[in-house]
Amino acid sequence: MIKMSPMGAILSEAAEIWNGMRLRLAGRRRRKTLGISRLSPVSLLLFALGAGPACTDRASNADRVDQPTHDTQVIETHLYDLEVETFPLEPFVGTGGAIEAYGAGLLVATPKGRLARVTLKGAVEYLAGSVPMSAAGVEPPAGDQSRVGDILLKERSPGVAELFVTHHYFTGECTLFRVSSTMLLREGPLVKTSGSWKTIFDARPCLRMTSGWGQAGGKMLMDGPDHLLAIFGNHAKNDSRHDPDAHWGSLVRIEIGTGAAETLTRGHYSPQGLARDRAGNLWATEHGPRGGDELNLLESGKHYGFPHTSYGTGYYGVGEYGNHGRHDDGFQAPAFAWAPSIDISGMVVNDEQAFPAWGDDLLIVSLRGTKYTQAVLSGKSLFRVRRSGAQIRYVERIRLGGDDIRDITHSPDGRLALLLNDGRIRFLRRGDAAPMPAMCRTARLFDAHCSRCHNRQEEIHGRGPHLVGVIGRRAGAVDGYDGFSEAMRSLNRNWSTSDIERFLLDPQRFAPGTKMWQLDLHDGEAEQISKLLGSHGPAVIEDLAVGPDALLDDGRRRNVSLKRRGLTPRVKYFVQLRVVDDVTGNVTMSEPVVATADDYGSIEVRWRTDNCTEQWAFRLKHVTIEPEWRPWRGFIPTSN
Repeated sequence: MIKMSPMGAILSEAAEIWNGMRLRLAGRRRRKTLGISRLSPVSLLLFALGAGPACTDRASNADRVDQPTHDTQVIETHLYDLEVETFPLEPFVGTGGAIEAYGAGLLVATPKGRLARVTLKGAVEYLAGSVPMSAAGVEPPAGDQSRVGDILLKERSPGVAELFVTHHYFTGECTLFRVSSTMLLREGPLVKTSGSWKTIFDARPCLRMTSGWGQAGGKMLMDGPDHLLAIFGNHAKNDSRHDPDAHWGSLVRIEIGTGAAETLTRGHYSPQGLARDRAGNLWATEHGPRGGDELNLLESGKHYGFPHTSYGTGYYGVGEYGNHGRHDDGFQAPAFAWAPSIDISGMVVNDEQAFPAWGDDLLIVSLRGTKYTQAVLSGKSLFRVRRSGAQIRYVERIRLGGDDIRDITHSPDGRLALLLNDGRIRFLRRGDAAPMPAMCRTARLFDAHCSRCHNRQEEIHGRGPHLVGVIGRRAGAVDGYDGFSEAMRSLNRNWSTSDIERFLLDPQRFAPGTKMWQLDLHDGEAEQISKLLGSHGPAVIEDLAVGPDALLDDGRRRNVSLKRRGLTPRVKYFVQLRVVDDVTGNVTMSEPVVATADDYGSIEVRWRTDNCTEQWAFRLKHVTIEPEWRPWRGFIPTSN
């Protein structure tokens, strides 16, 4: 049944139609569309007149879009073709908002504080309640442009996560920029908030806002189990340079339980992204005043220049904020700057799940750009920053078009999820990417949460004991490691997979006083890691095929006897693996590779399937000229 849509829906659909027509006429991308852009001319006319699919009640407790209309397109980049899908939320009021992975889907906060759970297929469920943006009974001030700056999730126990939000809060006299928290409770497919909000921290001072809403900043990261980092913009209040206690334009470390705060860095204008790479380096993206957008490597105690100096030029005169167009000595210079501006926004570190060739590159998104730069570097793009340590090697711009990109995160299935200012979510995936095997996902999960302290492939201790053969091993006891806490030594048990799972979910409850900190694991992830540790590695390798490569480097053929014992040193061989996924049981064939036997008759092979890479060593008893399948021998796992 068709019924008349509200005016907001008419405008939204009209904008969708116009964007689709404009992109096709421009011919900039190979584009195929689904949903609205495949409608007939009659259907388009109906949409223009306001007749469309029945709209959901946006004010309801659990709004759902079971079959969301979405667009798809393909974009060419330097290393991958990207498949792009875009799904609608509600039209946003104002700018801001944030997106974060949550369970098997995503959590979105709109600019005005509504919370929505989004599945990986784009279905939307709005949660009851909103982020408190003003005191009870207090109307927002005239010209209100308050916003949500960021959201951050911390798993506290299975099905229970603490949600942190940075946002404006109008007291009735002035406006605070606040860090608040609530609990998200998940029971099967249902998610709800606890209904109560707690104030974690208020940035000082409280401001009488007339402008500068957009310079709020507010991006957050966890810093251990009990602290979080938050970076604040200056709200266009440049007089804060004279107040050493002001939090504007600063990176602050906040103790969650008490709200006690320590200022780590200063001199930030309008920070938009905050991320930590695998080496522990802390990066921030930041607007310059007019041009001079920055990528900063943050170091405690440093001042990053604003409002004293910037590569930007100011809006009302060169001397508006001090020395602009250059970055003076005495202030920490950016690791990289864009001039003209790209209208920089959110950032993540690539996790290599779906984009292994991107390594741990920084992935930065941008808003619309500014009028004077659109012919050169307009926004609405993804910037891939390749670096070596702190040194930037190159920056690739990937033009996405559409609306401004507000935020970016990794979705649980490895895609990139982008939040757009117009109230849509855009997913990016490799055009040639198949779903990641379960074994690979679990290995990545271990690497993300456990590999800094524990080795699962070699009997080498790190900050914690190695985990080779941990299932069945006595808790608190392994040769060569003496760093166990008394809590672990006194457990009086041998490890089982169920013990490992319980320990990962709540270390202090399992072994009160343990040195192990609380991990941010979602439902089922602890079980996956426990199964990985119990698989002993070799069980996933079923067979291999090996045969001599008849061509040497100089192109001449080499005769090999039919039943030669062992591998001939320095002769090339074809090697292929047949692998069984230890979770699904599916059989995967690796690509054949060429390897050269060493002086001891061994071959070391790097096996790769889809996005999972492991390195294995094999020693074979015999080989024939023709490739043959045989069980593996002498399995020796080595480092990734």
